Amino acid sequence: MVHLLKVSIISVLTVFFISGIIVAPALKGFAAYAQAPPNNRPNFLLIMGDDFGYSDIGAFGSEISTPNLDALAKDGKVLTDYHTAPTCSPARVAFLTGVDWHVGGIGTMYELIAENQVGQPGYETYINDKVVTVAELLRDAGYNTLQSGKWHLSGHGHQPGTTPYERGFSNALTLLEDGSNHFNDQPYVPGWSVTFTANATDTPRPENGTHDGKMYTDQLLGFFKKTESEKKPFFAYLAFQVAHSPFQAPAELIGKYDKIYSVGWDKIREQRFEKQKELGFWPSNMTDPGRLPPNESWDSLTNDQKAYAARVLAVHSAMIEYMDQNIGRVIQYLKDTGQYDNTFIMFTSDNGSSEPFEIALFQYASGFDPTHAKQFVAGINNSLSNLGNPNSDFNYGAWGTYVAVSPLSGFKTSLYEGGVRPPAIIKAPQSTSSPSNNSTSNLVKSFTYVTDITPTILEFANVSHPSTYQGHDVHPMMGKSLKPLLNGTVQVVHPADEAIGGEMFNNTSVRMGDWKATSYGVPTQWKLFNLATDLGENTDLADQHPDILQRMIAAYNKYAQDVGVIIPRGEKFEQTAKNNFPPVTQNNTQTINLNDMFAPGYPLNASKPNIAVIN
Repeated sequence: MVHLLKVSIISVLTVFFISGIIVAPALKGFAAYAQAPPNNRPNFLLIMGDDFGYSDIGAFGSEISTPNLDALAKDGKVLTDYHTAPTCSPARVAFLTGVDWHVGGIGTMYELIAENQVGQPGYETYINDKVVTVAELLRDAGYNTLQSGKWHLSGHGHQPGTTPYERGFSNALTLLEDGSNHFNDQPYVPGWSVTFTANATDTPRPENGTHDGKMYTDQLLGFFKKTESEKKPFFAYLAFQVAHSPFQAPAELIGKYDKIYSVGWDKIREQRFEKQKELGFWPSNMTDPGRLPPNESWDSLTNDQKAYAARVLAVHSAMIEYMDQNIGRVIQYLKDTGQYDNTFIMFTSDNGSSEPFEIALFQYASGFDPTHAKQFVAGINNSLSNLGNPNSDFNYGAWGTYVAVSPLSGFKTSLYEGGVRPPAIIKAPQSTSSPSNNSTSNLVKSFTYVTDITPTILEFANVSHPSTYQGHDVHPMMGKSLKPLLNGTVQVVHPADEAIGGEMFNNTSVRMGDWKATSYGVPTQWKLFNLATDLGENTDLADQHPDILQRMIAAYNKYAQDVGVIIPRGEKFEQTAKNNFPPVTQNNTQTINLNDMFAPGYPLNASKPNIAVIN
């Protein structure tokens, strides 16, 4: 089945995180782990980035310095057509279970759950017991299971039975929520919760004052050293909060990017696209597919706006480079201990790009304490010279994704390719590949999906997926193993007649080969695109191919029935959606204007501009 994504922005007191979907038969025929010689069992290292745009690393055309990920790409495979969910939590539950997020408990986010969804199966808003995680299965199969970083699968607060430790990780240092300040344990939104756990116990944030790119890496390396003597294979999940809001990075890395981005977002987008063509992603004669909605021209900005936007992009890039440096520390440890060759390593992102609105535009729910919010805002310094420091609090909204998702359309929370198509790299175990003279030799261009990852890991580990777990029936996996694709024995795992659907907040999408159908909100208005000729999703072909569209709509309806989609209803939900959902249906005559992305009273040259509108 192909893939479908749907998403929406978040609710009033909320921010951002939504996700994707997938459907496919359960994996069968795996032998128990004990049948494999213990010394031959591969290790697994899953590195999860947060809100990466498609072109935000060097191996995908970026000017950002990511030498460690680039080297990993040369040793492995670059998945140019990997898809995920449009926001955090849905993607993460699908990634770790191989099952659609509606089944796994996150049919919607708790911040935007509609009245008619409350208490319904699959809408718990946290990971439920209808799915089993890959960590639980590998732990039971004799693996050391290690987790460090963001989790975001425990719903609102600390729900019993939902932490990494309770879902299969024997050693875990976890941020339960969607994010925090990168340097400390403070929220980045007034009133937001920040909860760290060490295994099953709430704990203060380790290394307060250290950027979390290093802090999470330190924790994982500590787990490796702690468990070295046990001589077990490991399954490690390193889940960074980079490059999620707020954009913050060590000061020494920010300055190198200022000049780079002073050329403007149009030029950077063009350069990334040209680099991708050099790498073999696209035909050399392909023209820019056009981004919907487009940015206004860089040349139309004032000098102050250009300087501010360039600095925002510079901080974002510095944060990514710092993450790459820390990934390098982990890879070096594996090489120093002789484990690199026999380790399956994957890097990807939960969804594509950052929030489609700036933190400055948050509006808080009625009943929220305005005094606390004003105190929070008073402590923020988003002046130009302070951007990126611990007391700054910003992101780039929709205008920054123009660069990040090059050459795609859309942004996080949308089902446009830019929201659901992140960078992805996999190095299989026992890899001995070296850089090739053929620049396209490591590219996998066929469609792959977020629910394919757990089946892939289980096949490499020679571990089967159960029908019941700890007394509960569990849903069969819906993804397909990518092992034959990585081994080169097949060219595709999802044939063109397989439909993969997804839904979130009544935004829907379905993929069948190169065809993609999408529908946003109410009333339902399906559009049809052919990504082989229209990567930017600019030309609706519904009228030219009504037969194809009807077949895809029928496939979506079956998917929705199979996974239990409940269409959100209710005045509260509809009003929230109206006020907060991004303009995903804009046309090419409407542009994203930098002025529009800053809240009233947010002058670019102010020493302490406000970051929020307090209702």
